[in-house]
Amino acid sequence: MLQHLSRNTLLMQVFIKVVITVLFILYSSGIVLANEMDDELDIVENFMHTDTQSAIAKLNSMLARQDQLSMIQKSRLYMLLSLKHIYLAEYAAADDALDTALTFNPTEDIITRIYLYRVTTSIGLKDYKRAFTLLETNLARIDNYQDNSIKIATYNRLLNVYLELEAYDEMLRISQLALNLNQGENPKNQCYSMLYYAVANLRTKQFDLASNLFTDTEQYCSEHGFPLIAVMSTKGQAIVAYENSLYDKAESLLLNALANYKKFKFEVEINEVHSFLGMTYFYLNRFEEAEQYANKVNDKPIAPNNLLVKKRANETLSLVAGKRGQFDKAYQYQVVANALSLQILNEQKVKENAYQMARFDSVEKNRENNSLMQDHELLMKQKDLFIKDKSSSIMFSTLLVGVSVGLLLLLISAWLQRNQFMKQAQRDGLTGIYNRRTGQELAENEFIQTQAVAEPFSVLLMDLDLFKNINDQFGHATGDWALKKFTSVIESLLRPNDVFTRMGGEEFAIFMPKQDLKSAADFAERLRAEVEAINTRFSGHDFSITVSCGISCADKHDLSLDPLIHRADLALYCAKHNGRNCVVCYNESMKHPQS
Repeated sequence: MLQHLSRNTLLMQVFIKVVITVLFILYSSGIVLANEMDDELDIVENFMHTDTQSAIAKLNSMLARQDQLSMIQKSRLYMLLSLKHIYLAEYAAADDALDTALTFNPTEDIITRIYLYRVTTSIGLKDYKRAFTLLETNLARIDNYQDNSIKIATYNRLLNVYLELEAYDEMLRISQLALNLNQGENPKNQCYSMLYYAVANLRTKQFDLASNLFTDTEQYCSEHGFPLIAVMSTKGQAIVAYENSLYDKAESLLLNALANYKKFKFEVEINEVHSFLGMTYFYLNRFEEAEQYANKVNDKPIAPNNLLVKKRANETLSLVAGKRGQFDKAYQYQVVANALSLQILNEQKVKENAYQMARFDSVEKNRENNSLMQDHELLMKQKDLFIKDKSSSIMFSTLLVGVSVGLLLLLISAWLQRNQFMKQAQRDGLTGIYNRRTGQELAENEFIQTQAVAEPFSVLLMDLDLFKNINDQFGHATGDWALKKFTSVIESLLRPNDVFTRMGGEEFAIFMPKQDLKSAADFAERLRAEVEAINTRFSGHDFSITVSCGISCADKHDLSLDPLIHRADLALYCAKHNGRNCVVCYNESMKHPQS
Protein backbone atom coordinates (compact mmCIF):
# COMPACT_ATOMS: atom_id res chain seq x y z
CA MET A 1 0.00 0.00 0.00
CA LEU A 2 2.80 2.44 0.91
CA GLN A 3 4.67 1.56 -2.28
CA HIS A 4 1.51 2.28 -4.32
CA LEU A 5 1.10 5.70 -2.67
CA SER A 6 4.78 6.49 -3.20
CA ARG A 7 4.54 5.63 -6.91
CA ASN A 8 1.42 7.85 -7.30
CA THR A 9 3.16 10.72 -5.54
CA LEU A 10 6.18 10.40 -7.85
CA LEU A 11 3.94 10.41 -10.95
CA MET A 12 2.11 13.46 -9.68
CA GLN A 13 5.40 15.34 -9.16
CA VAL A 14 6.58 14.44 -12.68
CA PHE A 15 3.23 15.59 -14.14
CA ILE A 16 3.41 18.95 -12.32
CA LYS A 17 6.97 19.55 -13.57
CA VAL A 18 5.92 18.78 -17.15
CA VAL A 19 2.96 21.18 -16.89
CA ILE A 20 5.14 23.94 -15.42
CA THR A 21 7.74 23.45 -18.18
CA VAL A 22 5.09 23.62 -20.92
CA LEU A 23 3.53 26.72 -19.39
CA PHE A 24 6.95 28.35 -19.10
CA ILE A 25 7.71 27.57 -22.77
CA LEU A 26 4.35 28.96 -23.87
CA TYR A 27 4.81 32.07 -21.72
CA SER A 28 8.33 32.63 -23.06
CA SER A 29 7.12 32.16 -26.64
CA GLY A 30 4.38 34.70 -26.05
CA ILE A 31 6.89 37.25 -24.76
CA VAL A 32 9.21 36.60 -27.72
CA LEU A 33 6.30 36.91 -30.18
CA ALA A 34 5.10 40.12 -28.53
CA ASN A 35 8.60 41.58 -28.69
CA GLU A 36 8.92 40.56 -32.34
CA MET A 37 5.62 42.29 -33.16
CA ASP A 38 6.72 45.45 -31.34
CA ASP A 39 9.96 45.39 -33.33
CA GLU A 40 8.03 45.01 -36.59
CA LEU A 41 5.76 47.92 -35.69
CA ASP A 42 8.88 50.01 -34.93
CA ILE A 43 10.24 49.13 -38.38
CA VAL A 44 6.95 50.14 -40.06
CA GLU A 45 6.95 53.45 -38.18
CA ASN A 46 10.54 54.23 -39.15
CA PHE A 47 9.88 53.33 -42.78
CA MET A 48 6.84 55.65 -42.82
CA HIS A 49 9.20 58.61 -42.53
CA THR A 50 11.81 57.35 -45.00
CA ASP A 51 10.64 54.59 -47.38
CA THR A 52 6.85 54.74 -47.72
CA GLN A 53 6.53 51.83 -50.18
CA SER A 54 8.43 49.45 -47.90
CA ALA A 55 6.31 50.65 -44.96
CA ILE A 56 3.06 49.93 -46.82
CA ALA A 57 4.23 46.44 -47.83
CA LYS A 58 5.23 45.66 -44.23
CA LEU A 59 1.97 47.11 -42.94
CA ASN A 60 -0.13 44.93 -45.25
CA SER A 61 1.80 41.89 -44.06
CA MET A 62 1.06 42.71 -40.41
CA LEU A 63 -2.64 43.36 -41.11
CA ALA A 64 -2.88 39.78 -42.39
CA ARG A 65 -1.45 38.57 -39.04
CA GLN A 66 -3.24 40.96 -36.68
CA ASP A 67 -4.84 38.08 -34.75
CA GLN A 68 -1.38 37.48 -33.25
CA LEU A 69 -1.23 41.02 -31.81
CA SER A 70 -2.15 42.30 -28.36
CA MET A 71 -4.82 44.99 -27.94
CA ILE A 72 -2.23 47.76 -27.60
CA GLN A 73 -0.33 46.47 -30.65
CA LYS A 74 -3.57 46.46 -32.67
CA SER A 75 -4.29 50.06 -31.69
CA ARG A 76 -0.79 51.00 -32.82
CA LEU A 77 -1.18 49.01 -36.06
CA TYR A 78 -4.37 50.85 -37.05
CA MET A 79 -2.81 54.16 -36.06
CA LEU A 80 0.03 53.43 -38.52
CA LEU A 81 -2.56 52.32 -41.10
CA SER A 82 -4.12 55.77 -40.79
CA LEU A 83 -0.68 57.29 -41.41
CA LYS A 84 -0.44 55.26 -44.64
CA HIS A 85 -3.82 56.62 -45.78
CA ILE A 86 -2.69 60.16 -44.88
CA TYR A 87 0.42 59.78 -47.07
CA LEU A 88 -1.84 58.60 -49.92
CA ALA A 89 -4.26 61.55 -49.31
CA GLU A 90 -7.06 59.08 -48.38
CA TYR A 91 -8.24 61.15 -45.43
CA ALA A 92 -11.68 59.57 -44.90
CA ALA A 93 -10.09 56.10 -44.78
CA ALA A 94 -7.47 57.45 -42.35
CA ASP A 95 -10.24 58.75 -40.09
CA ASP A 96 -11.92 55.31 -40.10
CA ALA A 97 -8.62 53.61 -39.19
CA LEU A 98 -8.20 55.99 -36.23
CA ASP A 99 -11.74 55.15 -35.05
CA THR A 100 -10.77 51.47 -35.12
CA ALA A 101 -7.51 52.17 -33.23
CA LEU A 102 -9.47 53.78 -30.38
CA THR A 103 -11.56 50.61 -29.90
CA PHE A 104 -8.49 48.66 -28.64
CA ASN A 105 -8.01 50.68 -25.42
CA PRO A 106 -4.70 52.34 -26.43
CA THR A 107 -2.20 53.87 -24.02
CA GLU A 108 -2.23 57.60 -23.25
CA ASP A 109 0.71 58.17 -25.59
CA ILE A 110 -1.06 56.45 -28.51
CA ILE A 111 -4.31 58.29 -27.76
CA THR A 112 -2.42 61.56 -28.00
CA ARG A 113 -0.94 60.56 -31.36
CA ILE A 114 -4.39 59.47 -32.60
CA TYR A 115 -5.72 62.94 -31.69
CA LEU A 116 -2.91 64.60 -33.65
CA TYR A 117 -3.33 62.35 -36.70
CA ARG A 118 -7.04 63.13 -36.54
CA VAL A 119 -6.11 66.80 -36.73
CA THR A 120 -4.15 65.97 -39.91
CA THR A 121 -7.12 64.11 -41.44
CA SER A 122 -9.37 67.06 -40.59
CA ILE A 123 -6.94 69.34 -42.44
CA GLY A 124 -6.98 66.95 -45.41
CA LEU A 125 -10.78 66.95 -45.38
CA LYS A 126 -10.69 70.78 -45.13
CA ASP A 127 -12.60 70.67 -41.84
CA TYR A 128 -10.34 73.21 -40.14
CA LYS A 129 -12.81 74.01 -37.38
CA ARG A 130 -12.67 70.36 -36.25
CA ALA A 131 -8.86 70.41 -36.54
CA PHE A 132 -8.53 73.32 -34.10
CA THR A 133 -11.13 71.85 -31.73
CA LEU A 134 -9.09 68.63 -31.56
CA LEU A 135 -5.90 70.64 -31.00
CA GLU A 136 -7.48 72.47 -28.09
CA THR A 137 -8.73 69.20 -26.56
CA ASN A 138 -5.34 67.57 -26.94
CA LEU A 139 -3.46 70.51 -25.43
CA ALA A 140 -5.71 70.26 -22.37
CA ARG A 141 -4.76 66.56 -22.06
CA ILE A 142 -1.04 67.27 -22.46
CA ASP A 143 -1.05 69.86 -19.68
CA ASN A 144 -2.18 67.15 -17.24
CA TYR A 145 0.74 64.80 -18.04
CA GLN A 146 3.18 64.24 -15.20
CA ASP A 147 5.83 62.57 -17.38
CA ASN A 148 7.86 65.30 -19.13
CA SER A 149 9.22 62.92 -21.81
CA ILE A 150 5.66 62.10 -23.01
CA LYS A 151 4.73 65.77 -22.86
CA ILE A 152 7.79 66.83 -24.92
CA ALA A 153 7.27 64.07 -27.52
CA THR A 154 3.66 65.17 -27.84
CA TYR A 155 4.67 68.80 -28.25
CA ASN A 156 6.99 67.76 -31.09
CA ARG A 157 4.17 65.94 -32.89
CA LEU A 158 1.99 68.98 -32.31
CA LEU A 159 4.65 71.15 -33.98
CA ASN A 160 4.28 69.16 -37.19
CA VAL A 161 0.54 69.88 -37.16
CA TYR A 162 1.14 73.60 -36.62
CA LEU A 163 3.58 73.50 -39.56
CA GLU A 164 0.82 72.07 -41.79
CA LEU A 165 -1.56 74.78 -40.57
CA GLU A 166 1.12 77.46 -41.18
CA ALA A 167 0.68 78.64 -37.57
CA TYR A 168 4.31 79.74 -37.25
CA ASP A 169 3.91 81.92 -34.13
CA GLU A 170 2.49 78.88 -32.31
CA MET A 171 5.43 76.82 -33.62
CA LEU A 172 7.89 79.28 -32.08
CA ARG A 173 6.07 79.19 -28.73
CA ILE A 174 5.66 75.38 -28.52
CA SER A 175 9.19 74.56 -29.77
CA GLN A 176 10.75 76.88 -27.16
CA LEU A 177 8.54 75.29 -24.50
CA ALA A 178 9.67 71.80 -25.57
CA LEU A 179 13.36 72.80 -25.54
CA ASN A 180 13.04 74.37 -22.08
CA LEU A 181 11.37 71.22 -20.74
CA ASN A 182 13.84 68.80 -22.29
CA GLN A 183 17.12 70.59 -21.53
CA GLY A 184 18.99 68.07 -23.69
CA GLU A 185 17.98 65.06 -21.57
CA ASN A 186 16.41 63.12 -24.45
CA PRO A 187 18.52 63.52 -27.65
CA LYS A 188 15.69 62.45 -29.98
CA ASN A 189 13.25 64.98 -28.53
CA GLN A 190 16.00 67.61 -28.51
CA CYS A 191 16.69 66.97 -32.21
CA TYR A 192 13.08 67.38 -33.30
CA SER A 193 12.50 70.46 -31.12
CA MET A 194 15.66 72.14 -32.46
CA LEU A 195 14.61 71.42 -36.05
CA TYR A 196 11.08 72.80 -35.63
CA TYR A 197 12.42 75.90 -33.87
CA ALA A 198 14.75 76.53 -36.82
CA VAL A 199 11.94 75.96 -39.35
CA ALA A 200 9.63 78.37 -37.49
CA ASN A 201 12.30 81.08 -37.67
CA LEU A 202 12.83 80.34 -41.38
CA ARG A 203 9.10 80.66 -42.12
CA THR A 204 8.92 83.94 -40.19
CA LYS A 205 11.88 85.18 -42.32
CA GLN A 206 14.41 85.42 -39.46
CA PHE A 207 17.06 84.17 -41.91
CA ASP A 208 20.26 84.87 -39.97
CA LEU A 209 18.94 83.25 -36.80
CA ALA A 210 17.47 80.34 -38.80
CA SER A 211 20.84 79.69 -40.50
CA ASN A 212 22.64 79.42 -37.15
CA LEU A 213 19.89 77.20 -35.71
CA PHE A 214 19.99 74.82 -38.71
CA THR A 215 23.80 74.58 -38.40
CA ASP A 216 23.57 73.77 -34.66
CA THR A 217 20.79 71.23 -35.33
CA GLU A 218 22.77 69.46 -38.06
CA GLN A 219 25.83 69.13 -35.82
CA TYR A 220 23.85 67.96 -32.75
CA CYS A 221 21.74 65.41 -34.63
CA SER A 222 24.73 63.99 -36.53
CA GLU A 223 26.64 63.50 -33.27
CA HIS A 224 23.66 61.81 -31.56
CA GLY A 225 22.75 59.40 -34.38
CA PHE A 226 19.76 61.06 -36.11
CA PRO A 227 20.97 61.41 -39.71
CA LEU A 228 17.58 62.18 -41.27
CA ILE A 229 17.07 65.25 -39.04
CA ALA A 230 20.62 66.28 -39.91
CA VAL A 231 19.77 66.11 -43.64
CA MET A 232 16.64 68.22 -43.06
CA SER A 233 18.86 70.78 -41.33
CA THR A 234 21.19 70.83 -44.34
CA LYS A 235 18.19 71.52 -46.57
CA GLY A 236 17.15 74.31 -44.20
CA GLN A 237 20.58 75.94 -44.53
CA ALA A 238 20.25 75.65 -48.31
CA ILE A 239 16.87 77.41 -48.34
CA VAL A 240 18.28 80.23 -46.18
CA ALA A 241 21.16 80.62 -48.65
CA TYR A 242 18.68 80.66 -51.55
CA GLU A 243 16.51 83.30 -49.84
CA ASN A 244 19.65 85.44 -49.32
CA SER A 245 20.54 85.03 -53.06
CA LEU A 246 23.70 83.03 -52.20
CA TYR A 247 23.06 80.65 -55.10
CA ASP A 248 26.52 78.95 -55.24
CA LYS A 249 26.25 78.06 -51.55
CA ALA A 250 22.62 76.99 -51.99
CA GLU A 251 23.60 74.64 -54.87
CA SER A 252 26.29 72.90 -52.80
CA LEU A 253 24.00 72.42 -49.78
CA LEU A 254 21.05 71.25 -51.91
CA LEU A 255 23.15 68.64 -53.74
CA ASN A 256 24.45 67.40 -50.39
CA ALA A 257 20.90 67.12 -49.01
CA LEU A 258 19.67 65.41 -52.20
CA ALA A 259 22.36 62.72 -52.04
CA ASN A 260 21.44 61.91 -48.44
CA TYR A 261 17.67 62.01 -49.02
CA LYS A 262 18.08 59.43 -51.78
CA LYS A 263 19.54 57.01 -49.24
CA PHE A 264 16.27 57.28 -47.29
CA LYS A 265 14.08 57.22 -50.47
CA PHE A 266 12.26 60.24 -49.01
CA GLU A 267 10.25 61.26 -52.10
CA VAL A 268 8.48 64.30 -50.65
CA GLU A 269 11.75 65.90 -49.54
CA ILE A 270 13.51 64.88 -52.78
CA ASN A 271 10.82 66.69 -54.80
CA GLU A 272 11.27 69.86 -52.76
CA VAL A 273 15.06 69.78 -53.20
CA HIS A 274 14.60 69.25 -56.97
CA SER A 275 12.31 72.30 -57.15
CA PHE A 276 14.82 74.51 -55.31
CA LEU A 277 17.67 73.22 -57.49
CA GLY A 278 15.69 74.18 -60.59
CA MET A 279 15.29 77.77 -59.36
CA THR A 280 18.88 77.95 -58.11
CA TYR A 281 20.33 76.86 -61.48
CA PHE A 282 18.13 79.41 -63.28
CA TYR A 283 19.61 82.24 -61.20
CA LEU A 284 23.09 80.79 -61.89
CA ASN A 285 22.26 81.03 -65.66
CA ARG A 286 22.62 77.25 -66.04
CA PHE A 287 19.34 76.81 -67.89
CA GLU A 288 19.70 73.18 -69.01
CA GLU A 289 20.23 72.01 -65.42
CA ALA A 290 17.39 74.26 -64.24
CA GLU A 291 15.06 72.68 -66.80
CA GLN A 292 16.25 69.16 -65.93
CA TYR A 293 15.46 69.46 -62.20
CA ALA A 294 12.20 71.38 -62.75
CA ASN A 295 10.96 68.65 -65.12
CA LYS A 296 11.68 65.98 -62.48
CA VAL A 297 9.08 67.71 -60.32
CA ASN A 298 6.69 68.68 -63.10
CA ASP A 299 6.44 65.07 -64.26
CA LYS A 300 4.91 64.12 -60.90
CA PRO A 301 1.08 64.06 -60.69
CA ILE A 302 -0.62 66.93 -58.85
CA ALA A 303 -1.34 65.97 -55.23
CA PRO A 304 -2.10 67.97 -52.05
CA ASN A 305 1.45 67.50 -50.74
CA ASN A 306 3.25 68.78 -53.86
CA LEU A 307 1.27 71.85 -54.99
CA LEU A 308 3.99 74.26 -53.84
CA VAL A 309 6.90 72.37 -55.43
CA LYS A 310 5.01 71.97 -58.73
CA LYS A 311 4.22 75.70 -58.70
CA ARG A 312 7.93 76.44 -58.16
CA ALA A 313 8.88 74.00 -60.96
CA ASN A 314 6.43 75.57 -63.44
CA GLU A 315 7.71 79.05 -62.58
CA THR A 316 11.26 77.82 -63.29
CA LEU A 317 10.25 76.31 -66.63
CA SER A 318 8.42 79.53 -67.54
CA LEU A 319 11.50 81.64 -66.74
CA VAL A 320 13.78 79.30 -68.73
CA ALA A 321 11.43 79.32 -71.74
CA GLY A 322 11.28 83.11 -71.60
CA LYS A 323 15.07 83.35 -71.63
CA ARG A 324 15.10 81.14 -74.73
CA GLY A 325 12.48 83.26 -76.48
CA GLN A 326 9.87 80.46 -76.31
CA PHE A 327 7.13 82.78 -75.13
CA ASP A 328 4.21 80.43 -75.90
CA LYS A 329 5.71 77.76 -73.65
CA ALA A 330 6.57 80.37 -71.03
CA TYR A 331 2.95 81.51 -70.99
CA GLN A 332 1.62 77.95 -70.69
CA TYR A 333 3.89 77.15 -67.74
CA GLN A 334 2.94 80.44 -66.07
CA VAL A 335 -0.78 79.67 -66.46
CA VAL A 336 -0.25 76.38 -64.57
CA ALA A 337 1.85 78.14 -61.92
CA ASN A 338 -0.86 80.79 -61.46
CA ALA A 339 -3.57 78.13 -61.16
CA LEU A 340 -1.52 76.30 -58.52
CA SER A 341 -0.86 79.61 -56.73
CA LEU A 342 -4.59 80.28 -56.62
CA GLN A 343 -5.27 76.84 -55.15
CA ILE A 344 -2.51 77.30 -52.55
CA LEU A 345 -3.78 80.80 -51.72
CA ASN A 346 -7.33 79.55 -51.27
CA GLU A 347 -6.09 76.81 -48.92
CA GLN A 348 -4.05 79.37 -46.98
CA LYS A 349 -7.05 81.70 -46.66
CA VAL A 350 -9.27 78.91 -45.36
CA LYS A 351 -6.60 77.78 -42.88
CA GLU A 352 -5.94 81.34 -41.73
CA ASN A 353 -9.66 82.05 -41.26
CA ALA A 354 -10.12 78.85 -39.25
CA TYR A 355 -7.00 79.57 -37.20
CA GLN A 356 -8.07 83.14 -36.45
CA MET A 357 -11.57 81.93 -35.58
CA ALA A 358 -10.12 79.35 -33.19
CA ARG A 359 -7.94 81.99 -31.56
CA PHE A 360 -10.95 84.29 -31.36
CA ASP A 361 -12.99 81.52 -29.71
CA SER A 362 -10.19 80.88 -27.22
CA VAL A 363 -9.89 84.59 -26.39
CA GLU A 364 -13.66 84.82 -26.21
CA LYS A 365 -13.83 81.96 -23.71
CA ASN A 366 -11.23 83.65 -21.52
CA ARG A 367 -13.10 86.92 -21.87
CA GLU A 368 -16.35 85.20 -20.88
CA ASN A 369 -14.68 83.63 -17.81
CA ASN A 370 -13.24 86.99 -16.79
CA SER A 371 -16.59 88.58 -17.49
CA LEU A 372 -18.33 86.02 -15.25
CA MET A 373 -15.90 86.75 -12.44
CA GLN A 374 -16.36 90.46 -12.90
CA ASP A 375 -20.13 90.01 -13.03
CA HIS A 376 -19.99 88.08 -9.77
CA GLU A 377 -18.01 90.85 -8.07
CA LEU A 378 -20.34 93.42 -9.56
CA LEU A 379 -23.36 91.47 -8.29
CA MET A 380 -22.01 91.53 -4.74
CA LYS A 381 -21.43 95.27 -4.96
CA GLN A 382 -24.89 95.74 -6.41
CA LYS A 383 -26.34 93.78 -3.53
CA ASP A 384 -24.72 96.20 -1.08
CA LEU A 385 -25.87 99.17 -3.11
CA PHE A 386 -29.38 97.70 -3.23
CA ILE A 387 -29.55 97.69 0.53
CA LYS A 388 -28.30 101.28 0.67
CA ASP A 389 -30.08 102.71 -2.31
CA LYS A 390 -32.55 100.51 -4.19
CA SER A 391 -33.44 103.06 -6.85
CA SER A 392 -29.79 103.72 -7.83
CA SER A 393 -29.17 99.99 -8.26
CA ILE A 394 -32.17 99.56 -10.57
CA MET A 395 -31.07 102.50 -12.71
CA PHE A 396 -27.53 101.12 -13.01
CA SER A 397 -28.78 97.64 -13.95
CA THR A 398 -31.12 99.05 -16.58
CA LEU A 399 -28.29 101.09 -18.11
CA LEU A 400 -25.98 98.06 -18.16
CA VAL A 401 -28.60 95.89 -19.90
CA GLY A 402 -29.36 98.63 -22.41
CA VAL A 403 -25.69 99.02 -23.37
CA SER A 404 -25.28 95.24 -23.68
CA VAL A 405 -28.35 94.91 -25.91
CA GLY A 406 -27.17 97.84 -28.03
CA LEU A 407 -23.73 96.27 -28.51
CA LEU A 408 -25.30 92.91 -29.32
CA LEU A 409 -27.58 94.46 -31.96
CA LEU A 410 -24.59 96.34 -33.42
CA LEU A 411 -22.54 93.12 -33.70
CA ILE A 412 -25.44 91.21 -35.29
CA SER A 413 -25.99 94.04 -37.78
CA ALA A 414 -22.28 94.11 -38.72
CA TRP A 415 -22.19 90.32 -39.14
CA LEU A 416 -25.29 90.32 -41.38
CA GLN A 417 -23.91 93.19 -43.45
CA ARG A 418 -20.57 91.39 -43.90
CA ASN A 419 -22.31 88.24 -45.13
CA GLN A 420 -24.45 90.31 -47.48
CA PHE A 421 -21.41 92.03 -48.97
CA MET A 422 -19.61 88.69 -49.48
CA LYS A 423 -22.66 87.25 -51.24
CA GLN A 424 -23.04 90.33 -53.44
CA ALA A 425 -19.39 90.11 -54.47
CA GLN A 426 -19.75 86.46 -55.56
CA ARG A 427 -23.28 86.33 -57.00
CA ASP A 428 -25.03 87.73 -60.04
CA GLY A 429 -27.48 90.39 -58.86
CA LEU A 430 -30.43 89.29 -61.00
CA THR A 431 -30.31 85.47 -61.01
CA GLY A 432 -28.49 84.78 -57.73
CA ILE A 433 -26.06 82.29 -59.32
CA TYR A 434 -22.26 82.73 -59.43
CA ASN A 435 -20.95 85.67 -61.42
CA ARG A 436 -18.27 85.07 -64.06
CA ARG A 437 -15.23 85.82 -61.88
CA THR A 438 -16.28 83.67 -58.94
CA GLY A 439 -17.66 80.85 -61.10
CA GLN A 440 -14.46 80.54 -63.16
CA GLU A 441 -12.25 80.63 -60.05
CA LEU A 442 -14.23 77.80 -58.44
CA ALA A 443 -14.28 75.85 -61.71
CA GLU A 444 -10.51 76.32 -62.18
CA ASN A 445 -9.90 74.72 -58.77
CA GLU A 446 -12.18 71.79 -59.65
CA PHE A 447 -10.43 71.46 -63.02
CA ILE A 448 -6.96 71.20 -61.45
CA GLN A 449 -8.16 68.51 -59.01
CA THR A 450 -9.81 66.40 -61.73
CA GLN A 451 -6.76 66.71 -64.03
CA ALA A 452 -4.55 65.56 -61.15
CA VAL A 453 -6.38 62.22 -60.98
CA ALA A 454 -7.01 61.97 -64.75
CA GLU A 455 -10.79 62.32 -64.48
CA PRO A 456 -12.96 63.94 -67.18
CA PHE A 457 -14.10 67.55 -67.06
CA SER A 458 -16.73 69.09 -69.36
CA VAL A 459 -17.84 72.66 -70.08
CA LEU A 460 -21.38 73.48 -71.26
CA LEU A 461 -21.93 76.98 -72.70
CA MET A 462 -25.57 78.10 -73.22
CA ASP A 463 -27.13 81.07 -74.95
CA LEU A 464 -30.85 81.94 -74.82
CA ASP A 465 -32.09 82.10 -78.41
CA LEU A 466 -33.28 85.48 -79.75
CA PHE A 467 -33.35 86.91 -76.26
CA LYS A 468 -33.13 90.47 -77.61
CA ASN A 469 -36.55 89.96 -79.24
CA ILE A 470 -38.10 89.24 -75.82
CA ASN A 471 -36.71 92.49 -74.41
CA ASP A 472 -37.74 94.50 -77.48
CA GLN A 473 -41.28 93.09 -77.74
CA PHE A 474 -42.28 92.70 -74.09
CA GLY A 475 -39.86 94.92 -72.16
CA HIS A 476 -36.88 94.33 -69.88
CA ALA A 477 -39.04 93.25 -66.94
CA THR A 478 -40.23 90.27 -68.97
CA GLY A 479 -36.66 89.59 -70.06
CA ASP A 480 -35.58 89.57 -66.41
CA TRP A 481 -38.43 87.15 -65.61
CA ALA A 482 -37.23 84.83 -68.42
CA LEU A 483 -33.63 84.86 -67.13
CA LYS A 484 -34.69 84.07 -63.55
CA LYS A 485 -37.09 81.34 -64.69
CA PHE A 486 -34.38 79.84 -66.89
CA THR A 487 -31.84 79.72 -64.01
CA SER A 488 -34.37 78.17 -61.59
CA VAL A 489 -35.09 75.37 -64.10
CA ILE A 490 -31.36 74.70 -64.60
CA GLU A 491 -30.58 74.71 -60.86
CA SER A 492 -33.11 71.91 -60.29
CA LEU A 493 -31.12 69.69 -62.68
CA LEU A 494 -27.57 70.30 -61.40
CA ARG A 495 -25.33 67.87 -59.51
CA PRO A 496 -23.82 69.05 -56.18
CA ASN A 497 -20.36 69.71 -57.67
CA ASP A 498 -21.51 71.42 -60.89
CA VAL A 499 -20.62 75.14 -61.07
CA PHE A 500 -23.43 77.20 -62.66
CA THR A 501 -22.28 80.65 -63.81
CA ARG A 502 -23.72 83.65 -65.62
CA MET A 503 -21.05 84.61 -68.13
CA GLY A 504 -22.83 87.82 -69.14
CA GLY A 505 -26.13 88.93 -70.68
CA GLU A 506 -28.05 85.85 -71.81
CA GLU A 507 -24.94 83.59 -71.89
CA PHE A 508 -24.46 80.99 -69.13
CA ALA A 509 -22.00 78.19 -68.39
CA ILE A 510 -22.04 74.95 -66.42
CA PHE A 511 -18.63 73.55 -65.43
CA MET A 512 -19.00 69.79 -64.84
CA PRO A 513 -16.19 67.93 -63.00
CA LYS A 514 -16.01 64.14 -63.51
CA GLN A 515 -18.42 64.33 -66.48
CA ASP A 516 -17.32 62.99 -69.89
CA LEU A 517 -18.51 64.34 -73.24
CA LYS A 518 -21.36 61.80 -73.71
CA SER A 519 -22.75 62.32 -70.20
CA ALA A 520 -22.52 66.09 -70.65
CA ALA A 521 -24.35 65.86 -74.00
CA ASP A 522 -27.14 63.73 -72.48
CA PHE A 523 -27.48 66.24 -69.64
CA ALA A 524 -27.54 69.18 -72.10
CA GLU A 525 -30.27 67.55 -74.18
CA ARG A 526 -32.42 67.02 -71.07
CA LEU A 527 -31.73 70.63 -70.05
CA ARG A 528 -32.68 71.91 -73.53
CA ALA A 529 -36.00 70.03 -73.40
CA GLU A 530 -36.81 71.36 -69.91
CA VAL A 531 -36.15 74.94 -71.04
CA GLU A 532 -38.28 74.52 -74.15
CA ALA A 533 -41.15 73.31 -71.93
CA ILE A 534 -41.16 76.47 -69.74
CA ASN A 535 -44.67 77.94 -69.49
CA THR A 536 -44.24 81.68 -70.15
CA ARG A 537 -47.87 82.70 -69.53
CA PHE A 538 -47.01 83.42 -65.89
CA SER A 539 -44.91 86.35 -67.14
CA GLY A 540 -48.09 87.98 -68.51
CA HIS A 541 -47.10 87.26 -72.12
CA ASP A 542 -47.10 84.25 -74.40
CA PHE A 543 -43.74 83.49 -76.01
CA SER A 544 -41.26 80.63 -76.19
CA ILE A 545 -37.84 80.21 -74.55
CA THR A 546 -35.22 78.01 -76.19
CA VAL A 547 -31.53 77.56 -75.60
CA SER A 548 -28.53 76.64 -77.77
CA CYS A 549 -25.76 74.57 -76.16
CA GLY A 550 -22.09 74.02 -76.97
CA ILE A 551 -20.05 71.35 -75.17
CA SER A 552 -16.35 70.57 -74.86
CA CYS A 553 -14.38 68.09 -72.75
CA ALA A 554 -10.84 68.38 -71.35
CA ASP A 555 -7.93 66.50 -72.86
CA LYS A 556 -4.48 65.83 -71.45
CA HIS A 557 -2.95 68.88 -73.17
CA ASP A 558 -5.26 71.37 -71.44
CA LEU A 559 -3.46 73.39 -68.76
CA SER A 560 -6.39 75.60 -67.78
CA LEU A 561 -10.10 76.18 -68.49
CA ASP A 562 -9.44 78.75 -71.25
CA PRO A 563 -9.06 76.25 -74.14
CA LEU A 564 -12.16 74.30 -72.96
CA ILE A 565 -14.25 77.47 -72.89
CA HIS A 566 -12.93 78.43 -76.32
CA ARG A 567 -13.86 75.04 -77.81
CA ALA A 568 -17.30 75.11 -76.17
CA ASP A 569 -17.78 78.59 -77.64
CA LEU A 570 -17.01 77.22 -81.14
CA ALA A 571 -19.56 74.45 -80.59
CA LEU A 572 -22.13 77.03 -79.39
CA TYR A 573 -21.51 79.06 -82.54
CA CYS A 574 -22.25 75.93 -84.61
CA ALA A 575 -25.47 75.32 -82.62
CA LYS A 576 -26.60 78.87 -83.43
CA HIS A 577 -25.61 78.40 -87.07
CA ASN A 578 -27.54 75.10 -87.24
CA GLY A 579 -30.86 76.76 -86.43
CA ARG A 580 -30.67 77.20 -82.61
CA ASN A 581 -32.50 75.16 -79.91
CA CYS A 582 -30.01 72.29 -80.23
CA VAL A 583 -26.94 70.72 -78.59
CA VAL A 584 -23.57 70.56 -80.40
CA CYS A 585 -20.42 68.83 -79.12
CA TYR A 586 -17.05 70.18 -80.18
CA ASN A 587 -15.00 68.29 -82.76
CA GLU A 588 -11.75 69.08 -84.55
CA SER A 589 -13.52 70.23 -87.74
CA MET A 590 -14.71 73.31 -85.81
CA LYS A 591 -11.17 74.49 -85.16
CA HIS A 592 -11.05 76.22 -88.57
CA PRO A 593 -14.70 76.98 -89.49
CA GLN A 594 -15.34 77.57 -93.16
CA SER A 595 -16.74 80.93 -94.11
